[in-house]
Amino acid sequence: MHVPPHPPRENPADLREHEGALAYPDRSSSPARVTARHRDARARTARAAATWAAGWGMAVAAVFLPVLHFILVPLLLVAAPALAWQRLHEAATLVRAEGDCPACAAPQRFTLGGPWRPRTAMRCEGCGRRIELVLPDTPPAA
Repeated sequence: MHVPPHPPRENPADLREHEGALAYPDRSSSPARVTARHRDARARTARAAATWAAGWGMAVAAVFLPVLHFILVPLLLVAAPALAWQRLHEAATLVRAEGDCPACAAPQRFTLGGPWRPRTAMRCEGCGRRIELVLPDTPPAA
């Protein structure tokens, strides 16, 4: 019996490129190309439900850990819904950013994983300075 492979968990078509800027104080910003994963309401709901279920599943497993269960079980029972709520409202996740450092002009390629934010602090791999990825307040619509 042939079992078809599982479809990918994340759809590559959900990746979109956006324009941003890398900023450093007292220097002009340099353009940046940002890749973000956009999720519709259904995908966000599924992701939040999976997060909640995984958290409570770990809480059940933590019941069997002597002494640690006094801390882990309540922590997971509270953290799982809180993290699920955050993921439910995360419409876009930053995947990567590319551009030149505004301070030293070294090419940069950052792998990201956090939610879309207007400003994200990073460190230049060339000069070690703190630079910021500057984006619009909200992700552009499709």
